[in-house]
Formats: sequence, C-alpha cells, structure tokens
Amino acid sequence: MTRRVGGWKAASLLIQNLPKQFQLFRRLLRDLRVPISAKLVLVGAILFAISPLNFPQYIPILGQLDDIGIALLAGSFFLKQVPLPVLAEHRYAVGLRENIVMA
Repeated sequence: MTRRVGGWKAASLLIQNLPKQFQLFRRLLRDLRVPISAKLVLVGAILFAISPLNFPQYIPILGQLDDIGIALLAGSFFLKQVPLPVLAEHRYAVGLRENIVMA
C-alpha cells in the first residue's frame, strides 16, 4: 500500500518544522560526510535567491516563484545526495523523528 505525501497537511507540517529544518540544513552543511557538490548546489541556490540578478522582482508573483522553485529543487537535490545514515543522524539530533522514505 502506498500513501501520497503532499497537500495542505504536508505544507502545514513543513511550516511547523521550519526552524528544525533550518537546523538540519545548517548541520548537514557543516558535516564533512556530505558531498561537496551537494553543498555547492545548496549554497548556489541561496546566492541566487539573494542576488539582484534574477527574475525581475517587480513582476507580481513571478518574481518570488522563481526563488521558491530554485530553493525547493536545490533543497531536494541536497537531501538526496546526503547518505541516509548521516541524514537520519542529523534528523534525530534536531528533533525530526518522522521516518521519511526517499525514492
């Protein structure tokens, strides 16, 4: 049996756990067991988001959507590159105890 993950329930859970998610990413960026390529992608996405040279911010909605989309893609890529035991260790340390199966 499979279960679809997403929707409003997933969004509200993500928002509730946002401080823990930031801690998780910070810890993973400092961990030497995480591939440098994954770290570079995440740092690049952060630099893109704060850069004035991206999609014009004066266009309503589109100016923010490109930053959000890049951040979500980079975050997903980053987490998929982290070895599962390392990810589990850091998730437990920050208090994210739900089991997440990454495909």
